[in-house]
Amino acid sequence: MVLALLLFCKASAIPYPDIDASLDELVVYYTSFSFTTKEVLGFLLNIHHIMLSERSFYRIKKRLRLQKRGVESAIADIVTKILQLRNAGYTNIGYRSLWNVLRCLGVRASQHTVRLVLKAIDGDGVLRRQRHRLTRRRYTSNGPSFCIHVDGYDKLKPFGISVHGGIDGFSRKILWLKATSSNKNPRIVAGHFLEYLKTSKRVPRVVRMDAGTENVIVERIQIALRSFHTDSMAGHRSVSIGRSTANQKIEMLWSFLMRNFTTFWRNLFKDMVDEGILNNADPVHLECIRFCFLPLIQRHLDMFLQSWNSHRIRSQRNVECPHGIPDVMYYQPFIYDKYDCSYELPCDIVVLDYLTDIYTDAVLPRGTKEEFRQLINTLTFLDIGEFDVIETPTQAKELFNLLSGVISQHLLNR
Repeated sequence: MVLALLLFCKASAIPYPDIDASLDELVVYYTSFSFTTKEVLGFLLNIHHIMLSERSFYRIKKRLRLQKRGVESAIADIVTKILQLRNAGYTNIGYRSLWNVLRCLGVRASQHTVRLVLKAIDGDGVLRRQRHRLTRRRYTSNGPSFCIHVDGYDKLKPFGISVHGGIDGFSRKILWLKATSSNKNPRIVAGHFLEYLKTSKRVPRVVRMDAGTENVIVERIQIALRSFHTDSMAGHRSVSIGRSTANQKIEMLWSFLMRNFTTFWRNLFKDMVDEGILNNADPVHLECIRFCFLPLIQRHLDMFLQSWNSHRIRSQRNVECPHGIPDVMYYQPFIYDKYDCSYELPCDIVVLDYLTDIYTDAVLPRGTKEEFRQLINTLTFLDIGEFDVIETPTQAKELFNLLSGVISQHLLNR
């Protein structure tokens, strides 16, 4: 049994430039996305403080032999990767979103090619997506951090997994997207918010949230940090509380997440229930689900976040928000005659670390409780560190069968 479990100890990662990355590494990274030359130069200047002319940029691209537009990967490689993604759960994703995912994975293909391949592979799914229509509300914003929207996502909660996210209202950039054991624990939610503050080193003008108890700590932290400012929205006005259904931007994100992410996982777990493999009323089974599936689900969420933040939002009628790439709109708002609406932190990062220690809980490894991890260690002689990210849902399901079987046998023998 132990040898069988060891087969699942695998890992994978997405390359990302380090903080001290060289200019060549940064050029390679940014040109792998669909950014224009001016947008790439804007990132280099505003984020990395590197001033580069277009001519120098083209010379670097030529020296590095970076592929030009129109150069695609082999069609066999494109089809193979699309099939692999569909087997991994990307079954309800449109060709534009799929094209973004392929680009993030280093597969070069035009949207036209991806559309034709997807139509050949899943013609019925293409027709279903073409019939979909959605009417949106009007929304205005003065720039990044003018208002960020936070909310929990409970579609996978019946199976022990909760999602929490935050999105910038102006750029529609996803600020965080986390899968945990709970999105109703205010200490866990506060941890996500404080991590965002540490990363951005700024305070948003307004935070839009629901009236649930899970947001009480976030509300107090936001009000406390904004009380040092003197604008019209400082202090208590920096928090906007209302109904969840009216939290427009984050609800829009959840609708995309439902099509591109949730449907696959919910159907998988429902199939496991129908097959008698999973009893989602059993706390032990829910712990097993988190142990086996949570790392893979978080990896899928990270890929969705990266793909979303680098995709180009098309212009829409009756919508006043600008169109473009979320990362570009967030970091380069002056292109759209907007400005960064956030405020400087009135304290050092050390204070945020102190708040983290007091008001948040440490993230549970694989979302499982200490008692469950001790039980796994007792039965398998494996520490949690010896289990790594499962690569496919099939492997996670097989690992779930093994673990639940071992635990059930142990409970019967007691």
